[in-house]
Amino acid sequence: MALEQPQEPQAAPERRPAPRRGRSPHWILLISLLAHCAFTPAIFDIYFKTPVVEVSQRFSVEQEPGALAKRVVLFVGDGLRADKLFQTYPDRPFALSDPLPASVPDDPHALADDLDGSTTPAPFLRTLIQSGHAQWGVSHTRVPTESRPGHVALIGGMYEDVSAVTRGWSTNPVPFDSVFNQSSHAFTFGSPDILPMFKLGASDPERVAAFSYHEEAEDFTADAVHLDLWVLEQLRELVRNASSDSVLYAKLHEPGVVFFEHLLGLDTTGHSYRPHGPEYHRNIRVVDYVVRETVQLLSDFYGDDGETAFVFTADHGMSSLGNHGDGHPDNTRTPLVVWGKGVKRRADWEEPADHDEYSQGWGLRGVRRDVEQADVAALMSVLAGIPLPANSAGRVPLDYLDASPELRARAAFANARQLLAEASAKSELKKQHAVKFRPFPKFVDSPADGTFSAKHHVSSIIDLLADGNFIMAEKRSELLSDLSLEASSYFQKYDWMLLRTLVTLGYLGFIAFTAQTILVSSLALPPSPSSRFPIAAGLPIGAFLSLCARFAVERVPTSHYLYALLPSAFWIVVLRDPAPFLALVRTTRTSSISLSRLCASAGAVVLSILAMAYGYSDRRAFALIALGMGAMWPLAMLAPGVRATRGPVLSRWAAAMTALAVFPMLPVEKGENLSVVSSGAGLLIVMAVLALRLLKDDASPTWARTRRFLLAEVGLTAACVVVTCSSALSLQRKQGLPVLNQYAGWFILAASSSLPLVHGRPRGQPYPERLAVLLFAFAPSFVILSLSYEALFYGVYVAALIAWVQLESSLAAEEPNDDGRIKLAHVHVSLFFLAFLHLGFFGVGNVASISSFYLEPVYRLMTVFAPFPMGALLLFKLLIPFVALAAASSVINRRLHLPPLSLFLVGSVLSELLTIFFFFRVTDEGSWLEIGSSITNFVICSALGLFSSALLAGGEYLMAGTTG
Repeated sequence: MALEQPQEPQAAPERRPAPRRGRSPHWILLISLLAHCAFTPAIFDIYFKTPVVEVSQRFSVEQEPGALAKRVVLFVGDGLRADKLFQTYPDRPFALSDPLPASVPDDPHALADDLDGSTTPAPFLRTLIQSGHAQWGVSHTRVPTESRPGHVALIGGMYEDVSAVTRGWSTNPVPFDSVFNQSSHAFTFGSPDILPMFKLGASDPERVAAFSYHEEAEDFTADAVHLDLWVLEQLRELVRNASSDSVLYAKLHEPGVVFFEHLLGLDTTGHSYRPHGPEYHRNIRVVDYVVRETVQLLSDFYGDDGETAFVFTADHGMSSLGNHGDGHPDNTRTPLVVWGKGVKRRADWEEPADHDEYSQGWGLRGVRRDVEQADVAALMSVLAGIPLPANSAGRVPLDYLDASPELRARAAFANARQLLAEASAKSELKKQHAVKFRPFPKFVDSPADGTFSAKHHVSSIIDLLADGNFIMAEKRSELLSDLSLEASSYFQKYDWMLLRTLVTLGYLGFIAFTAQTILVSSLALPPSPSSRFPIAAGLPIGAFLSLCARFAVERVPTSHYLYALLPSAFWIVVLRDPAPFLALVRTTRTSSISLSRLCASAGAVVLSILAMAYGYSDRRAFALIALGMGAMWPLAMLAPGVRATRGPVLSRWAAAMTALAVFPMLPVEKGENLSVVSSGAGLLIVMAVLALRLLKDDASPTWARTRRFLLAEVGLTAACVVVTCSSALSLQRKQGLPVLNQYAGWFILAASSSLPLVHGRPRGQPYPERLAVLLFAFAPSFVILSLSYEALFYGVYVAALIAWVQLESSLAAEEPNDDGRIKLAHVHVSLFFLAFLHLGFFGVGNVASISSFYLEPVYRLMTVFAPFPMGALLLFKLLIPFVALAAASSVINRRLHLPPLSLFLVGSVLSELLTIFFFFRVTDEGSWLEIGSSITNFVICSALGLFSSALLAGGEYLMAGTTG
């Protein structure tokens, strides 16, 4: 049904005013880009703004001399999963054919337990636990599970705001205090990606010494254990130098010294060979050796004085795909082993480990004491007798300490005062600028409600300590810590309600603004008087001005003004001209289409959007969507007589969508399979050869040119298969990446990707020719970056897009759109576009999970760790299917005789509904999997709105000048 105003019978012809001209879609496109760029970062302002505030006072444990350690050693096995360290194996977990480095002894103590003969890749650490010398547990990390945030939590005690990751690997996008900063001296060894932020971010950089290798050493095809052995050798050299350097010797013997060994080998090995491979377990064996040798080295240097505490943990885990980043439990559960001075030993009477299903089979003795990752910083501070980091959100795990009741109580009190100081600093910031300040309710003196001020809590704990009531003082300190964390969270969320309301009104305003644009062009309304300005349109202006006044007083960030400006602007425009919406109501009442049919159509659209939303948590939903598109929608739109004449088109469409529905059902976790990669390349070559036969048209002015380019693409795809298989086999044999293969891979990637640019946009070229050149130009790139069935997916995805073009062309021929207006029947086209967009994202992996990406294909082009180029290659591969979607959408838009970017207007309304849904699903509570998924889902969905607008504009550009 066209959304057209019904023609009423008139007594005599009269001259009617010219229809109103709608807004330019290109103008709407720019507004969409602005709106999404403004609102997407809003979740970081609302849910995840930085917790760092300036706190002037520091707190440490008041202790008797010698009660705790003089120095602390921190080992971080980068990318080490808890289960991979703690579990045992019936046989050796790595092959004898891949021997350990010569310096690592391969002696019988690799046995985990003498009774059953099981083995462990970490005999030293396991022996510490089984003998009762060490306390152990699982350290639970937060998202994003990346190296930088993980180390900030471990050493700074704070969960760096998620937005800091978007600022890359810069030294200190967010300043923070740390254990190193509070130590007397810190000696750090490891990766150049981690150490500089703690040295350059320290209040006294001379206090932190950093020893790091060159970035070129992080070669994913080399044996990564050399990185960990390098760290050990640097510590040995430091100790040797101390014997002849009196200044260094004095520094090493001061109380409050911290050593940090960043052991990157596991992360590099896990990315290359995945954490279930023998290489990963072999690297754990090397890490265990480095820990053992470090303990012995420092014991010898300090004369076995017994004044050293040791902490072994990891910054994040690793998925079965060899990746990390999201909140999957494999990424958030890391090991924690603590031993040495100040650490409790297991007593004979102690209860055995409280295992769950996760740790049931590990066979470890003692009590499993789980902590949050930020607790590790607090634990190290107490063990070393240094002040807790000012912005730490950690709680001292008191059960790890070998401490008297008094020392436990004083440690808990210092922790509580540090957390309270941070909450008080946040409170003061709000109090200074808030128009009407609302204090934290539980810190308001109200005996009737059972609440007391923070000062009352502090003074009561001091009295308890003075009276020697240490058990009660510890409990009251823990209560104060809980309340302080609640207060910090309260002030973090202080403006949540207002900001979420503004952002929601912004999204709704953009939807209404876009719908108004569609209705103006569809209903051919007469122009409205420019002088008319309804009173309702003045409401957003008044609200905006009052908000600006409030924001000026409160000195809020500039982004808050933008959150207020955009909704106001959208609603001013919408409320100023309600005629399109009133006309829609009148049209619906007088239309021959029943209200029930309209409601059914709207319900189908909503259900489709909800199905897409569900697909973010279970990608199999997109298989059902593809099947529904292939079987139900076209058949519902075409009458039986038409189905008979359009049977071949419908059959190809149904077959293509059925084949496409297979891929969301396939597992995300996939190993390298060169046979499947070659099959995918073969499919693409066969499709390109078939295109050469079907498109042959000597009458076409551009066919000779098109034929040359298609033949070049076929040749490059065939060459790509040879180079890819050769490189992959060499990497599998651990022979590295041949230089010739690397150059050939880069040449094929660059040459094939640049073919569309070289081909240009010759005028008068039939659209099937231009489409074919674009579709097959990126086949070599997809092949070289494929691990398994991705190339097959691209071939099927391209086939489905071609079938979609043919289907919509058939419909357009059956029901021509001579007036060029957007009609109700065109809504399904935008819905199909949105579905294809999601199928492109979720067809070969769960893009809502960062850990579904894998790096192995990138090693065919580069092997030295470089996060931005490697990430760019993965992103390039991810975007390839959407070049095809952009071109196909442009062709469909033209075949339907719609103005440029018309599908974008309808698609924007649909995609924004999905964005609002995920905006309210964002959470900072619950499991880290839930938090991480909620962030990722919203960002991806919001980016889709931004991306789809750019995509459709790009499609118009790519297909400009074609005929047909």
